[in-house]
Amino acid sequence: MNILYAIVRADFLERVRRYSFLMMLGLVVWLGYASASQQIILRVPPDYVGEINSHWVGALMAMTATLFLGWFGFYLVKGSVARDYETGVGQIMAATPLTRPLYALGKWLSNLAVLGVMLLILLAAGVVMNLAMGAPLDLWAISAPILLIALPCLALVAALAVLFDTIPWLRGGLGNLVYFFAFILSLIPSIEGETYQPLLDFTGFRLIGDQIALAALRAYPESQGGFAFSFTSGLVPRYFPYHGIPWTGEMVLCRLFFVFAALMLTLLAAVFFDRFSPSRLKPPKKRNAPQVEPEAAVERAARPNPRLTPLSGARAGFRFDALFTAELKLFLKGQPWWWYAAAGGLILAQLLSDLDSTRMLLAAAWVWPILRLSQMGCREARCDMRQLLFSAPRPLLNQLPALWLAAFAVLALLGSGAFIRFLATGAWASLLPWLAGAMFVPSLALALGVLTGSGKPFEVIYVLWMYGVMQRVPAFDFVGTSPQSPWYFYAPLALGLTAAAFLIRQMQMKSR
Repeated sequence: MNILYAIVRADFLERVRRYSFLMMLGLVVWLGYASASQQIILRVPPDYVGEINSHWVGALMAMTATLFLGWFGFYLVKGSVARDYETGVGQIMAATPLTRPLYALGKWLSNLAVLGVMLLILLAAGVVMNLAMGAPLDLWAISAPILLIALPCLALVAALAVLFDTIPWLRGGLGNLVYFFAFILSLIPSIEGETYQPLLDFTGFRLIGDQIALAALRAYPESQGGFAFSFTSGLVPRYFPYHGIPWTGEMVLCRLFFVFAALMLTLLAAVFFDRFSPSRLKPPKKRNAPQVEPEAAVERAARPNPRLTPLSGARAGFRFDALFTAELKLFLKGQPWWWYAAAGGLILAQLLSDLDSTRMLLAAAWVWPILRLSQMGCREARCDMRQLLFSAPRPLLNQLPALWLAAFAVLALLGSGAFIRFLATGAWASLLPWLAGAMFVPSLALALGVLTGSGKPFEVIYVLWMYGVMQRVPAFDFVGTSPQSPWYFYAPLALGLTAAAFLIRQMQMKSR
């Protein structure tokens, strides 16, 4: 138990001292404030809302936690095992009697502790909301949905983060994409099923939603059930009384099942965990070096060392085209043949489709290089090349523009099918959104990479953004898939993000 406590405590303290935790904490505080101030409400379509009491506040905070923390909290806690690999701490742990199950269990509990802090913030926001509205305070009514619905869901999310960290091909950006879509798809059987399946409803949406819909039906027989989160803009709600979930022993056991499932996933992660064994790491490729005779080596060592070229002369021979080519090669380095085949297929599909489908295929093509885009601005931090890069002549005016231009060139090539299609059909109005989008994506990736030093924030934000594009949400649509697209806003935004990346990098160079 002392070893387990030490692992959990050390890992928890390391998490809460990171900027990503502070950013997530700010997001949770905003969610709590938006819910408490009724800017975000839970309603039964079209406009039925529960009366503000402790039962309703508890349901609102629990569903907010399972939706937002269950979806995006995964990215906050994922990466602890990978960090032990990268920092070399894992090799030190491997030299101790620490067992695999104990290590995995410690990581799971530390993940759950971090998410538990977020739950406490939402619980406090619920209490403030209850008191501000003047309703009688019932702590159990507020806490029960959070403890019995949200906490088991987050325990499952914490275990999945450990499992993804211990499986090599899920440890990086691909695992982030897999979880994003897996979370969305996992909601379908629990919400859309004709009969309620409690062991599939890990978020508790159906459990709370059915009770809310039933309460609305009692007050308004014309209501059709269901539930939705929405902003209160333009909504005139009709209120109905809600008295919470009548908890039974069977319901509690069903919720505890997800805690047990989380524990089993943690033990499964221990099976995949290689205990930082160097034999399981991919060995580096060895190049055939020419054989050197010992006498030749001695003779070569006796020669005087060459002199370094002065810095002033290095600038005189600078070639931007060579740097751009190098950045382009780094951007595309390591991609398998099927990656290029899929990219070619997307370009060809844009040429052969109708205009509406071409715009959607353009969005899909710009999602394809997301794992390469996420390395922009943070590759030098991840590879520990900052000292070498920052000591080069004018890295701000040389390296960052070349990096941005390389990403822009790849996106332009991936969207070339749509560009040609717009020209061929005379859709001149679609050319400017195409250009604005091709500028915005690398600017967003560069700014987030330089600011955070990690590719994870861009992966999460960009996938969510492109999901809004696919759903034709006008505010997110920088591709121009709908007539209401504010594409003209994204071109200056791209310039602003690029300028912010330059300023942040300049500050980093002065402080490091």
